[in-house]
Amino acid sequence: MAARVLPTTLDPVDPAVRSDAKSLADRLSGDTPVEAAVRAMLDEVAHGARVVVLRADDEVTPARAAEILGVTRQFVDRLCEDGVLAFRRLPGSRHRRIRVQDVVDVAAEREQRRAGGDAIRAAIGE
Repeated sequence: MAARVLPTTLDPVDPAVRSDAKSLADRLSGDTPVEAAVRAMLDEVAHGARVVVLRADDEVTPARAAEILGVTRQFVDRLCEDGVLAFRRLPGSRHRRIRVQDVVDVAAEREQRRAGGDAIRAAIGE
C-alpha cells in the first residue's frame, strides 16, 4: 500500500515553519484526543523535530521500522524472525514489509515493559 505524500514539505529548520507550528499549537485549547495529538505534533515541529504521519495500514521497510522503534534494522529482523513483529514478503523476493500499526503495537509494548521495570526499580529502591 503506497503512502500518501503531502504536496509540500515542512522544513522545521525554517524559522517561519517553526513559528507557524507554535502559533497553531497555541490556538488548540481543547482536551480532545485529536487536539492533543495535533498539538503534540505541532509542538515537535516548533522545536525543530521532523514529524512523519503515516496511516496504520501503510507498510514500511525493516529499516524504517527500526527508525520508528529506535533500534537497529538487525534487531527488527530478529523481531520478525521470532514472530514478535508481523511482516509480509514482497512477491518473488526476500524483502519484507511491515504494517505501521504492528510497529506501533511493538513500540507500545516495549514502552509498557520499560515503564513496568522502572516502577519495580523505584519500589525496590524505596
